[in-house]
Amino acid sequence: MDNVLEVRHLSRSFPGFQLKDISFTLPKGYIMGLIGPNGSGKTTTIKLILNMLKRGGGEVRILGMDNIAEEKAAKAELAAVFDTNYFCEAWTAAQTETAVSGFYEKWDTDRFHQLLERFRIDPAKKVKELSRGMQMKLMLACAFSYGAKLLILDEPTSGLDPVSRDELLTILSGYIEDGEHSVLFSTHITGDLERAADYITYINRGSLFFTGGKDEFVDSFRIVKGGPEDLTEEIKARLIGLRTHPTGFEALVRTEELERLRHASGKAAENRSVQSNGDSETVRFPAYTSVLKKPSPVDGWSVEPATIDEIVVFTSKTPDDNGE
Repeated sequence: MDNVLEVRHLSRSFPGFQLKDISFTLPKGYIMGLIGPNGSGKTTTIKLILNMLKRGGGEVRILGMDNIAEEKAAKAELAAVFDTNYFCEAWTAAQTETAVSGFYEKWDTDRFHQLLERFRIDPAKKVKELSRGMQMKLMLACAFSYGAKLLILDEPTSGLDPVSRDELLTILSGYIEDGEHSVLFSTHITGDLERAADYITYINRGSLFFTGGKDEFVDSFRIVKGGPEDLTEEIKARLIGLRTHPTGFEALVRTEELERLRHASGKAAENRSVQSNGDSETVRFPAYTSVLKKPSPVDGWSVEPATIDEIVVFTSKTPDDNGE
């Protein structure tokens, strides 16, 4: 079995929101970032994978096992950590083990205490006395103590300070080193994805926008900038998440659209030349100048590589919210 997690055509409807036709796979030994704006369906997707919600359609397989028909066996192979502590705050770390270990046949007490030592958690300290970051480590210590092959985290770095976030990402990288373990984590902190994720699944407004390799995701888009006179309706139709201002515009464009955009911008230049009595010398394309990291296929336009954060910001805009 090469895939730890397979999600096929997953759907669920709520009043005013629909998660529809979500499909992606997570291979062994990799980390996948699950991203999208608030309310896009990330947590709903995770809860459906964990069978915490009844799905409207589709299927989920964990190490080849159906997450409903073979729920007990499937859940023995996964661990889930959420963005808030789910242990009784009056428990000590040692009492937490006593309460949790009985649910897992493969629980390893020695492993748990080794992890407490590694994470610098005092077994006698109560959960409520631990910092946000230390509570997260305690949840991870439990998750790692019964041999789970799939770790699912929902906004694990939310609220953590930069040092704790960095340490958590290091822990996750170590978890997958043997090639047998995988991580699915949702986040809105794109810097974490840049560092840790191998794959990206992007859900926007309940629909799947992209799933695949992180580098492929970033390389699929460019940021373009131009002057206000360059923005024709034909050009607008090829742009994503357009943002305008008095001196010009910026937008996201699919890399595959750049050549067609170049032709559209050329026609716009010809039209302006005619309007200015054919004096092509007056046409300036555009007002922006910048040092490009990659050569621009669009003559005279500023074309720059897009970051994950920029892609999310631009594609999250509603069709009517173009910043105009």
